[in-house]
Amino acid sequence: MGTTGRPHWARGLAAGTLLLLALSVMYHQDNPAFGEIKNSKHDFSAFGTGGIWGSADVDETCVFCHTPHNSTSDNEAPLWNREPLTKSFSLYASSTMDANVAMPTGPSLACLSCHDGTIAVDAFINGQPGAPKMMAIGDVYYPGSPYGEMGPNIGEGYAGSAGPPNISNDHPVSFVYDALLAVKDGELADPLTLPPQLPLFSGRMECATCHDVHATTPGIPKLLRMDNSGSALCMSCHVK
Repeated sequence: MGTTGRPHWARGLAAGTLLLLALSVMYHQDNPAFGEIKNSKHDFSAFGTGGIWGSADVDETCVFCHTPHNSTSDNEAPLWNREPLTKSFSLYASSTMDANVAMPTGPSLACLSCHDGTIAVDAFINGQPGAPKMMAIGDVYYPGSPYGEMGPNIGEGYAGSAGPPNISNDHPVSFVYDALLAVKDGELADPLTLPPQLPLFSGRMECATCHDVHATTPGIPKLLRMDNSGSALCMSCHVK
């Protein structure tokens, strides 16, 4: 027992708790966009700000993507709460591209679990109150839709669509972006020189390299990780 009347382990635990709280505050100060789903376009909870995607009977915000228990073992994202995507996609191809584009992996699959257009927004695993009730993105954004053809429906899937989801007309993802590719291409920056806002994932360019689903930074639209005024984001990778 110490002079405070508490055992040493208890005082150590209290000190550790204070340290964790301090680190948490510091992290949030340095990362103002961290965790900002509530009141964003991805807040699908009842009375949330997800617009036409708002749920009528799910009052949680994070459950559409994450769960603290019984998450999928594939882990496209931390504690992932959606079924793993096993489908194939029509991929981007170009005679001027030197990268080898693979089927989407990791965080790109996480995005496509809604944005392929065929999966209901509330088709999550743990905490699902019965069968999905909300629409798939492709039920709203489809060819001839009054809401604009495709819209955020990146994979272009919709009810009755044939063939694999199409991402051949979107920026390629899930390819290795390394110094060898930069030298071979001749118009790509060395990945070591990329701004810290643009992360690679296991050395791969993914959807989340340019977009952050949690970001609501004022003045930066479309969940971009950095301002693209003057094509600044694009030219971080593309040497033009």
